[in-house]
Amino acid sequence: MRQAAIQNNFDWCRLICELNGCTVTETHDSWKATGNVPPLYPEMMVRSHQQQLDLSGITSVKDCTASYDFSRAGLTHLFTAEWITRRPILDRRALPVDWTVVTDLKESTRFFNIIDTDDVPKTLFERSDVRLFFSEPQQAGFIAYSNRQTTGLSHLTSNYLDERLWDDVIRLSSAHFPGQPLVGYEYGDQLITALEAGFDDIGPLAVWIRSI
Repeated sequence: MRQAAIQNNFDWCRLICELNGCTVTETHDSWKATGNVPPLYPEMMVRSHQQQLDLSGITSVKDCTASYDFSRAGLTHLFTAEWITRRPILDRRALPVDWTVVTDLKESTRFFNIIDTDDVPKTLFERSDVRLFFSEPQQAGFIAYSNRQTTGLSHLTSNYLDERLWDDVIRLSSAHFPGQPLVGYEYGDQLITALEAGFDDIGPLAVWIRSI
């Protein structure tokens, strides 16, 4: 399942980078973006170890199996996180009522008032493979992205962290992309509450950056 989670992240990062005008090349083992890569997105991702990697000119790497020490190449370890997954919820009768799925620019503005990020285009809601969700009463929001195999969760933002928030996320994502396993990665308190809400930890990843 970890490889499925990694592939969803490959596909999501490709989508965002290409929407920002980047060129992305992908092999079975690695992924690389060139051009104006948006903040918080890697220039390179690797998903298998024991590769000979050319890091010249690379300022950010997502090591999807946390197998490398890139310090000798002049990069600094930024954080380690854990890939997570869980089965979707099949019973869709009791969906949370205080959430909105973005369907127009007015709702998109409300979403971005909660999710403060510059990497996601304001018209992303127009895509059939993406859902932007927000709850103004909870001051919470997140993005769900489907690559037709899994549903990737990202940009989860809230004023609180507990199982109730994750339960809402699970139910909404399962309803909009039915039958697809949910995947993503988290660390710290977000990871703890995700595991408490029924997600499984399926292995680490590490992010490295080059100080400029």
